[in-house]
Amino acid sequence: MLNYQATETTVNLTFSKEYLNSQELLRLLEILRIKELLSQSQMTEDDAMALDEELKTAWWQQNQARFLAKIQ
Repeated sequence: MLNYQATETTVNLTFSKEYLNSQELLRLLEILRIKELLSQSQMTEDDAMALDEELKTAWWQQNQARFLAKIQ
């Protein structure tokens, strides 16, 4: 069973529990929530790329010793 009803502003989706297990359902809801947050974001693509670089740099600074120790 898969049914949906769309209005101007919403979509109501009904489906059998057999289609998705609980983890898959949570992942679907997470994706929808992320899409909602992104649609409200004022961040430009350049801002997003700068944030990406900042996060990668910070991650590497926190984790590089672990990786470099494996090489030596």
